[in-house]
Amino acid sequence: MSFRYAVVRIRVLRSLIGLGVLFLWGSVPDVRSQQPVDLILHNGKILTVDDSFSTAQAVAVTGNTITAVGNNADILKLSAPGTQVIDLRGRTVTPGMIDTHRHYSVDGMIASEKDRNSYRVDWKAVKTKEDVLNQIAGIIQREKIPPGAWIHFDNDVGFMGAVSPTTVLYSKILFDELNRWELDKAAPSNPIIMSLGVPEYSQILVNGVAMDILWKEYGDFIKENGRYWIDSSGRPDGHLESPAQRPIQQVYEPRPTAEVQAPHFRKIQEAEAAIGLTVVSGRYPTYRVKSLQLLESRGQLIQRVAYGYEDVFGVIKDLGELKNLASKIGSGTDKIWINSIAPSNVDGAGGRVCSSQPKQGLYATDYVYPMGACQLDTEYRGPGQRAAPLQANYFRDWLQASGRYGVRFANTHVSGDRSYSILLATMEQIQKQYGPDATRNWALDHCDMVNPADLPLAGKLGATFSCYSSPIERGAGIAASYGEEVAQKFISPVKSMLNAGAKVVFEMDSDANVWQALERLITRKDSKGKVWGPQERVDRTTALKMITRWAADYLLRGDKLGSIEAGKLADLVVLNRDYMTIPEEEIRGLQSRFTVLGGKIIYVHPDFAQEYNLRPAGAVVSTYDELKARRNPLRDYSGGQG
Repeated sequence: MSFRYAVVRIRVLRSLIGLGVLFLWGSVPDVRSQQPVDLILHNGKILTVDDSFSTAQAVAVTGNTITAVGNNADILKLSAPGTQVIDLRGRTVTPGMIDTHRHYSVDGMIASEKDRNSYRVDWKAVKTKEDVLNQIAGIIQREKIPPGAWIHFDNDVGFMGAVSPTTVLYSKILFDELNRWELDKAAPSNPIIMSLGVPEYSQILVNGVAMDILWKEYGDFIKENGRYWIDSSGRPDGHLESPAQRPIQQVYEPRPTAEVQAPHFRKIQEAEAAIGLTVVSGRYPTYRVKSLQLLESRGQLIQRVAYGYEDVFGVIKDLGELKNLASKIGSGTDKIWINSIAPSNVDGAGGRVCSSQPKQGLYATDYVYPMGACQLDTEYRGPGQRAAPLQANYFRDWLQASGRYGVRFANTHVSGDRSYSILLATMEQIQKQYGPDATRNWALDHCDMVNPADLPLAGKLGATFSCYSSPIERGAGIAASYGEEVAQKFISPVKSMLNAGAKVVFEMDSDANVWQALERLITRKDSKGKVWGPQERVDRTTALKMITRWAADYLLRGDKLGSIEAGKLADLVVLNRDYMTIPEEEIRGLQSRFTVLGGKIIYVHPDFAQEYNLRPAGAVVSTYDELKARRNPLRDYSGGQG
């Protein structure tokens, strides 16, 4: 490979006093930057993931930037007194991994309910609705919560899997028996917010005290845009769906402080540094971002974070305000920046994905959500026709306003084929009205169930898909719900997306091992060895591009991240084995030997530290398993985030 180095050419300007003119008197020979190289990695296999996916032997780093990439001899010439030189002894180096849709399970790591600002109903002890109400009243009394204080209750009830007597019981209590008036019996003096099981971020249950506060400020908005359930007399019963629940969550719901959350963010990032995950993107509310900014201010943030700014969805009533928010996209630092302004989700998950495919009734919530939570449907009237009729569709209006004002749609949960179809049709309408740039860089996340028939339109529109591989692991459940053919064709159809001309990047969605997830994408095998959608397999080169170079474009940082090239930020991962040659079924075992973020070594494996006597100041020296055990949540709160 040819040696690539940024060369500074200096021309000297001289002034002739007395003539009053300037001219080029001569030129100085080419010289190189006087700033010494800080770090050289040589004698390795550098997978640059540049345009040609070239391989180099060595890389040089100055400050936070890659200075040069090339062969051993040329790069070693750049060494100077003080340069740290590491012989990789044949090890493979990749760009830092990028997860384009990620949730931090921070809440589940906070042991204290007071610190978490959220209390838990123990559903193992629940047989009737009275058991729930008694627990709520008992917690208020035990914690001496003053009247008027907002209280949030988590319901750790999973509705992802197949129907069971337990999930049927819980769904009946949450959806049929509990309502605002029942909650008032347990909490007559406090506004109450209850989640409605995992996974669901777009639906809550509130009591009458909370409903009165919400209705006073947002009643007219909610009456027009919904979505709220009503009883047989037409009265709001306390079940709120998006966008009606958003003001409650963004304005009133109590949240943990930045000081409480920050150490747990750090634990998660330490474990992810050990597998080479250097950048994540997600949909994070301001209270989360403040925790990350606190770490950044202390010099303790060891992961870059791009985020979708979600605080305004369902809160701003006049969507013309989006015009003033467009300039926020792309703003921030090299460590934390905004890459979209969008809804949290446009449908549900598990049994609540929005699908046009016939269901077999295998989820406990199917009787409530016969087609899923289809929030983009203009005719949508809510689960089981229980919701008040819509006068307007805030979701579609939001998309139209986003296209008009140049606001990027990304970082949003999309799970069902019907949702993807409606989104793509809406994007087509927006482009016809405002031009092709109106939806530039728009992305549709997850790829749980995508109808291949929609992909030619996606390619034509220039859409980006952010796909994870976990639906492959859930293939048997999807087949049981929608049939074998749907499961084989609709689950993360990555190859078909690429063939149609769409852009595709890789995500994990939750606290997963990036290499295990990537292996699943390549092999299409679930944990029992069954292959789902063999026609959708991608090779290792494509998979690595999806989680590095192409992912950087999703983050709006393609000029700075995603490949090992001169001028880009020095995010590097030295692997324990060669990603390109090990057996496919062993990709999951890949880990970092050391990880570099912006030119700084942030993680070193103990074996590597001993072999090289390498213990950089501030770097984490441990194993992935040890770090993962430290950050394992008390419970997984990520499933309901979308």
